[in-house]
Amino acid sequence: MNVDVAPLIDAKLPLQAHTGGDWDLLISAYNDSERVQRVFDTVPAKRRAWWILPEYNYLASELNDLSDAHRLPAGPENEVVTEGLRQVGFEVGQRLCVDITGMMRPQILFLMAYLRDRGCCDFDLLYTEPEHYKRRAETQFSIGEDVQVRSVAGYIGAHENDVNGDVLVLGVGYDHQLISHALQAKETARILQLHSFPSLSADMYHESILRLHRVRSERSRIGDEVYFSSANDPFVIAASLSSAVKAVNQHKPITNIYLTPLATKPQAVGFGLYYLRYLTKWPASMIYPNSLLYDKETSKGVGRSWIYPINL
Repeated sequence: MNVDVAPLIDAKLPLQAHTGGDWDLLISAYNDSERVQRVFDTVPAKRRAWWILPEYNYLASELNDLSDAHRLPAGPENEVVTEGLRQVGFEVGQRLCVDITGMMRPQILFLMAYLRDRGCCDFDLLYTEPEHYKRRAETQFSIGEDVQVRSVAGYIGAHENDVNGDVLVLGVGYDHQLISHALQAKETARILQLHSFPSLSADMYHESILRLHRVRSERSRIGDEVYFSSANDPFVIAASLSSAVKAVNQHKPITNIYLTPLATKPQAVGFGLYYLRYLTKWPASMIYPNSLLYDKETSKGVGRSWIYPINL
């Protein structure tokens, strides 16, 4: 596997520095986090719409005060996203901004691939950092034990029969249960760890390491090849991922590669950028351990808001 990559020159910018005028449409996934709700009304957009995702399991009575809210059906990310765009009336040519703070990572990834395939190659993603997670290292994101590891729609490659050089690229995050499921799904693959460092804050990096150490049954597999990158800059993450994969491939040629972003939402965007720009013709897939339910409020406070101009 030999992928030549060009440098990624895109750059994030603070929301406050955005000078491009109003977006035609802002889409945001609703949850109880202050960083989702407070930012919604501050974004300069001609129209704002909420997506009510099935993973948060909201009752109708909990949403009485929301305007332009669209309840989306349970299903895989391709069905959720395409129905969501249909309900809000998105059309190619509109200036689109999507707040990914409350979205599920497979939904973010499919959204990127789907918009590109529809000819909408330029759009903006918005992400707001927390001040800290609700229960620090004990924060629970996914709920329940019903987890299914499967490929993410839009990121499924044609794989080689030879699995001797398979590599699982693991974006290390807080949810050690999901990490364990991903590792078990690719039991024979070498593990390339990508840690978010420097992270949103120093304590968050240490908290993620504490969670990783809880994956006891797989600990012998997760200490070999470790790389570090930004937690909140997807363009740096994509470039770091490219360098890490190249280094691992030089050590031992890769047959099939599987990507699993389990850290921040910007990390998922970075994984998506790397795949869509460089891996679409290679034996590569994005896999994700999907849970049916997620906590409605995992963070406290509102940190910095970033705009990611995406050009695919």
